[in-house]
Amino acid sequence: MAFTLKRLSELNAVAGNEDEARRYIISEITEKCDSISVDSIGNIIAFKRGISSEKKILLGTNMDEAGFIVSDITETGYIKFKAVGSIDPRTVIAKRVVIGNDAVKGIIGIKAVHLTTKDEREKAVKLSDMYIDIGAKNKKKAQKKVKKGDYITFNTEFGSIGECVRGKALDRFGSACLMEAMDQPPAYDTYFVFSAQREIPSGIAGRGMRVAAFGIKPDYAFIIDTIDTADGYKSKKPNAALGGGAVIEYMDKTSIADAKFTAAVAGFAAKNGIKTQSKTSSVMTSIAGAAAQASAGTVIACIGIPCRYSHTPVSFMNKNDINAVTALCSAVVKESDVIINEAS
Repeated sequence: MAFTLKRLSELNAVAGNEDEARRYIISEITEKCDSISVDSIGNIIAFKRGISSEKKILLGTNMDEAGFIVSDITETGYIKFKAVGSIDPRTVIAKRVVIGNDAVKGIIGIKAVHLTTKDEREKAVKLSDMYIDIGAKNKKKAQKKVKKGDYITFNTEFGSIGECVRGKALDRFGSACLMEAMDQPPAYDTYFVFSAQREIPSGIAGRGMRVAAFGIKPDYAFIIDTIDTADGYKSKKPNAALGGGAVIEYMDKTSIADAKFTAAVAGFAAKNGIKTQSKTSSVMTSIAGAAAQASAGTVIACIGIPCRYSHTPVSFMNKNDINAVTALCSAVVKESDVIINEAS
């Protein structure tokens, strides 16, 4: 799992440009399933036949990440860019990035502080005030390496720090979970969906998941998503915290999980000694809403992995939480019939 998560973290796969992630995931799961398809939006849909075909199960997550896209190149060779996904501009100044398929290295910069006015120093810096410096002398030199439309990701090495792992794109952790869960013999026919375009802003988070769920029309869906924590310095008691275990999420901005199904998942985890915590509400969105709205009456449960500093150059996840979510994800594949019977 550690190597898989490191590999997934360090891939460059901004929403809408998930090729690297897609190639890696397919190479790792080909021998584990009965069939694999990639739909028109770029979702990977891996099918594994169950002991019973009485019901269709969807186990879904996302494989993309938030990042940037090149919007312009100045006459002096600096790269202007726009965000793809929700990124706080305060977190990106002076960070290392790579651009395009050739992974051109650069640094995000702003006007030097000694050149700013008092008014400029007192205002929050916007992405439009920033640029990426790739060491090019002028526009012509820069254009030999970078072009408009190239995708940009943070250049962050994955590693461990205390009880946590750190790295970029840890929101992609769910993909590692699904890859691990595919080793289990499923109780019912199961579709493992590695969705594209989760991070592209829209009315419902998860364009790719909406497309996949509409096509599959599962009876039940287990969604694996990242849960932002609020357990930082001087924070009040958080709704979800690092080290608290897998998050059983009941509601977010775009979805409400099925109460009986969610309670059955939580009960199953307790009986099997899998540590969990509950989150009853969130101002954030998840791909659970996309799956619920795209399908014809799909029953949804959302399992979350707590993540600190999500959508920044370096995120944190707790190793014990990773183990708990992985165990629960694998268990629901193998014993989805038990959970569904309990919820009935």
